[in-house]
Amino acid sequence: MDSSDESCRWELSEHGTEIYDVVFSSLTLHYLANLPGLIQQVQTVIKPGGTFVFSVEHPIYTAPTKAEFITDAVSGREYWPLDSYQKEGIRVADWLAEGVQKQHRTVASYVNLLLKAGFQIAGFDEWYPTPEEMEKCGWQRVLERPVYLLISAVKD
Repeated sequence: MDSSDESCRWELSEHGTEIYDVVFSSLTLHYLANLPGLIQQVQTVIKPGGTFVFSVEHPIYTAPTKAEFITDAVSGREYWPLDSYQKEGIRVADWLAEGVQKQHRTVASYVNLLLKAGFQIAGFDEWYPTPEEMEKCGWQRVLERPVYLLISAVKD
């Protein structure tokens, strides 16, 4: 899957400027190489006081160069490796297809891109399942690392 700007069309400005109260994106932005360009377009089409809400795979989840749990040989405990966190850029994963390209960014990069584009952070969360969901679905591993980052930002 190619996440280059040529294959991912996201031209929002052709619809007008300052026309939307809310812009929402779920689990797509971590595939885009030119996230600053998209955030600037969102800033253009959203009304003053409007909200941009999005979720991405959490940077702790996307950072490792080998993204899989490791089992400690002595204790048998599983843990999530964290390496290359500050090294932003392409990560390749086999998910839904082989060779899916994702863009790893730090939490600070997401926040600073929004602030630079004239947004204020209104909400910030690191999703995890409830204890009931973990028990029912077997998601105990999720407690070892956050999976999703959710951000809400308001245009100045």
